[in-house]
Amino acid sequence: EINSTSTSTKYTNDEVAYGFIKVANEAMARPIRNLTTMKGYDVTKHSLACFGGAGPQHCCAIAKSLGMKKVYVHRYSGILSAFGLSLADVVVEKQEPFTGEDNTAFERLNKLELQAINELLLQGFIRDNITTIKYLNCRYKGTDTSIMTALDD
Repeated sequence: EINSTSTSTKYTNDEVAYGFIKVANEAMARPIRNLTTMKGYDVTKHSLACFGGAGPQHCCAIAKSLGMKKVYVHRYSGILSAFGLSLADVVVEKQEPFTGEDNTAFERLNKLELQAINELLLQGFIRDNITTIKYLNCRYKGTDTSIMTALDD
């Protein structure tokens, strides 16, 4: 399909696949750059640790894109993501828009909390092991930036 839309350049299957890999590498490098370089940290003085099944396939190109000279590949890097997922807490997130024009905020939060708890109970979790935290995304009227605030009981 790619070659059918281009009249001047014809790409081989390898060139097309490599193009997709370059796009994927940049998509993975961008958040690293956003969390480090754009906040004043010099990533070139750090090592890039890779993980996941395809981590070693991408890490050298990502490190090069970021200007990093060292890559750390753990011998179990292929299973580190799966292992981490097995240790992670199960989270249910419920949200709905609210303008604040009526006084039903707490009633609506309690309803969302019950929905989340019931969803976890249906998955086999015990009620005593379930904790909830309520957050409000607050913003001033007329603005588009919200601030997430934990609501204390």
